[in-house]
Amino acid sequence: MRELIILNFYGIIGLIGLAKNKLISIKQNKNLIGKGVLIICILSLYLIINELKEINLTDLGYLRVTRLLNINIGYDGISLIFIILTLYLGVISIISNYKNIVARKELYMLLLMSLIILMGLNFVCLDLISFYILFEITLIPLFLIIGIYGGSNKNKAAYYILIYTLCSSLFMLLSIIMIYILYNNVDFITINSKIISMELQSLLLIGLMLGLGVKTPLVPIHTWLPTVHSESPLGGSILLAGIVLKLAIYGIIRILLSNISEISLLYAPILYVIGIITIIYSSLVTLSQTDLKVIIAYSSISHLGVCILGIFANNLLGIVGSLVLCLAHGFVSPALFILMGGILYDRYHNRILFYYQGLTQFMPIFAIYLVFFSFCNTGTPLSYNFIGEFLCISGAIIKHPFIGAFTAASVILSACYQFKLTNKLTSGSFSKYLSITYDLLYREHFILLFLAIPTLILGIAPNIISNLLFLSSNALIYSIVI
Repeated sequence: MRELIILNFYGIIGLIGLAKNKLISIKQNKNLIGKGVLIICILSLYLIINELKEINLTDLGYLRVTRLLNINIGYDGISLIFIILTLYLGVISIISNYKNIVARKELYMLLLMSLIILMGLNFVCLDLISFYILFEITLIPLFLIIGIYGGSNKNKAAYYILIYTLCSSLFMLLSIIMIYILYNNVDFITINSKIISMELQSLLLIGLMLGLGVKTPLVPIHTWLPTVHSESPLGGSILLAGIVLKLAIYGIIRILLSNISEISLLYAPILYVIGIITIIYSSLVTLSQTDLKVIIAYSSISHLGVCILGIFANNLLGIVGSLVLCLAHGFVSPALFILMGGILYDRYHNRILFYYQGLTQFMPIFAIYLVFFSFCNTGTPLSYNFIGEFLCISGAIIKHPFIGAFTAASVILSACYQFKLTNKLTSGSFSKYLSITYDLLYREHFILLFLAIPTLILGIAPNIISNLLFLSSNALIYSIVI
């Protein structure tokens, strides 16, 4: 882990120095920066996968803990899987925008690299202060990516995410300060060994859920996400949907359930209601949307509502199901953004659903990928989404059949809006608004294939990752009530 952090630290310093080098021509500079960022991400992915081979996955708790710059860093199976997902999607996001971004390309690549590094560090920090600082500092590169390279309404979108996350994070900061004043320590392991009164746990739950709930996001504090997604460049949308939203789910499991699990049981009915409202409301709103990127954004909100119900079912099936669904969503949602906000928008510069029809006639490979990822997004068997939703629904049914019924309703509702979208784009006669264009480029085919392969393989053989998640979740959350 130390080698991984050193590689990224010196790598980004070298790239910044290269960007400032006046001896290299501007065009050559842009290409070198992009290639350098891609090489660092691929090397980091290799190092972390190599680390996975060396560790004993049957060990419980944090597998390796080291000290860097007076901060404890370490990881367990959950952290390791999310770091791999971060680096994997980092490579995808860099390749997806490699040809699209023309103006200030070197700055864009450096901002993407900074965002990837900061998100990866979030998963290895072992104290609340470090988690909070890294959780909020990811906002800086994301704000700049949207504000500089976004769409026509980019300023509104950038300030939306800034205001929402900063305001909500104040409650999270107050909760962390309260813990530090009482215990003079904010280390995860130390806090976990403390006996916290129920009154204090109530305050901590409210503060932390307000901070984490905005980035999940949950209804009614979700309105920033569709606007931000619709204006964000493709690489930003991939990382936002694939990783940034998962940081909140990771924080809820890592901080709330492991440290203040008793009060989580008491407040669980309220959180069930919020999760159910999130699923139903976002699904119904998705059916009425016409902007392609907004449709995918609202579908993400619905799936993360299922994750919330799985987490607060307070049993191992539900918690592991929410983690699996997060991973599956991390492959499928970026793929849908690439199809809608990348491929279609690059060719027609229009995101209105009713503008398109009959794309199968001259874009058959695009249609195949769209149908495949649409089936995955609805939780069809043999997809990794199916495993996640099945485990979440099973965990919710164990808790209460009524909650399980609403969790299962998400599958039906997701099928409604996803197949409405797919049917409109691929079926029917050729739209009079369209001109015939080319099918997928090799670059587009490559990135979609590398998102489809893990979705299918993990759907057929989920034990590759699920066993590790079960072991790590069991070690992390030992105060589960079934």
